[in-house]
Amino acid sequence: MTWFLFAIIGHLFNGVAFVIDKALLSTAFKRSATYAGLVGILSLFVLVAIPWVEVWPRSYILVSAFVSGATFIFALRGFFAALSRSEASRVVPIVGSLIPILTLIGTFTFLGERLSQNQLIGFALLILATIILSGSGGLSRPSKSTIAFAIGSAVLFAISSVTGKAVYDSVGFLSGFIVTRMAAAGTAVIMVTLLDPFAGKELLSMIKKPKGKKKRTKMRFAAPLAIFGQSMGAIGFLFVQWGIARGSASIVNALQAVQYAFLVLIAFALYKYAPKLLNENLRPKSVIIKVAALVITAIGLAMVV
Repeated sequence: MTWFLFAIIGHLFNGVAFVIDKALLSTAFKRSATYAGLVGILSLFVLVAIPWVEVWPRSYILVSAFVSGATFIFALRGFFAALSRSEASRVVPIVGSLIPILTLIGTFTFLGERLSQNQLIGFALLILATIILSGSGGLSRPSKSTIAFAIGSAVLFAISSVTGKAVYDSVGFLSGFIVTRMAAAGTAVIMVTLLDPFAGKELLSMIKKPKGKKKRTKMRFAAPLAIFGQSMGAIGFLFVQWGIARGSASIVNALQAVQYAFLVLIAFALYKYAPKLLNENLRPKSVIIKVAALVITAIGLAMVV
């Protein structure tokens, strides 16, 4: 199952990106649309692969490609908005527990995807692990607005995955990936210019020389860190999308449990040196619950292979 391994590697890269995202959203960037716009605009790098495309999507498949790219950017905005308001191990599991369930419903209904009995059990265990993590006694309860942003982003991520899978099945990975990324880039430009111009100004501040010594110092570190984080995110996204194209979209999304496990392990590792970086609750009771969730995640992974 090459697609399975690629999906896991992709989620690990995304885990690194999420740690950086959380740090930047807590310090350098004030608007979630700024970061979502940055991700989308960086998608333009896929244009270098156009000469190798043999078949382009047409008709309703082209529409699906644009829907996939556009909903992904708005999903990111909602996710980053939630991430900036609460603990990473609160927000990520809420979003991640809903995405695979909604994706499975979508692929079952529209694409005829079916999972074996073992895969369904493993799928359920991965969802259970995310639910345990999302209720593992955080330092603070997510606000209603945070939950709303998280649920909204999960719905949009699922729509993006289902429509993206339909495109990949129709025209192949490379063509589908390029068109969906072009749609994502176009949506990002509209977001930071028309829908949230303040985000566009904040994005430009990464390039222009900011006024004030304190602000210059902050942005001097924020710009390369953001680029590095999004490079990790881009690699992770590419691997995850390849996994969706070649395998089960719902299982690939359920494998986001790997990200949660990674976030918890990072929190353990960095707690002594940067206890507030991820704002995680590492009290004894919470640690026991999170470790139990990691074990459940491992069993779930073994069953979906």
